[in-house]
This record gives sequence, C-alpha cells and structure tokens, in this order.
Amino acid sequence: MTIRFHRTALVAGAKQQEAAGFAAEVSQYVTETMGLPTTWGLQVGGPLSTVHWFTDFEDMAAMEAGLVKTITDAGYLKLLAKAEDLFVEGRSEDSIVYMM
Repeated sequence: MTIRFHRTALVAGAKQQEAAGFAAEVSQYVTETMGLPTTWGLQVGGPLSTVHWFTDFEDMAAMEAGLVKTITDAGYLKLLAKAEDLFVEGRSEDSIVYMM
C-alpha cells in the first residue's frame, strides 16, 4: 500500500507566478537531490491560488525517513527560506493518505 504525503499552501496576494516558480523549484530539488519524487499543481476550483505538492512513499517507514531527510538537508531548508513571503502564514496543511 502506498502512502501519499500531500501538502497545500495558500498563495499570498498576487504572488501566484512567484509561488508557482518556487513550487517547481522545490519539487525538482526534492526529486533530484533527495530522491523523493514530488509533483505539484495549482488548484482550479475552490480556494484559488492554492499550491499542492504530492510525494508517494512505499510505506510509513519510508515516509518518516523522507521527512527526516527534508528537515536535515541544508539546501532544502535554504530553499524554504525563499518562500517566506509567498504563502499565507497558517494557511498550509499536510495530509497523509493511504492510497488504495
């Protein structure tokens, strides 16, 4: 059974273009540098200007190991600092989904 990690973040103001660039950059970094294939997209219906990221893991242990990679990788943390003003504080959410 696959585990899907799903993160959403609401874009601040009129920063959609910058947020999309960041979403692409961070997804590429996580995929290529950390070996955690990650995709992203922009929401069409509902709250507009919401960015979604998806990363699939083989099981919970693999997900936990992947999350440890992200919080200990200096390049990733530096990349996150670039997004400080791109998203509305307190309007992000993480979900963990068992894929059937």
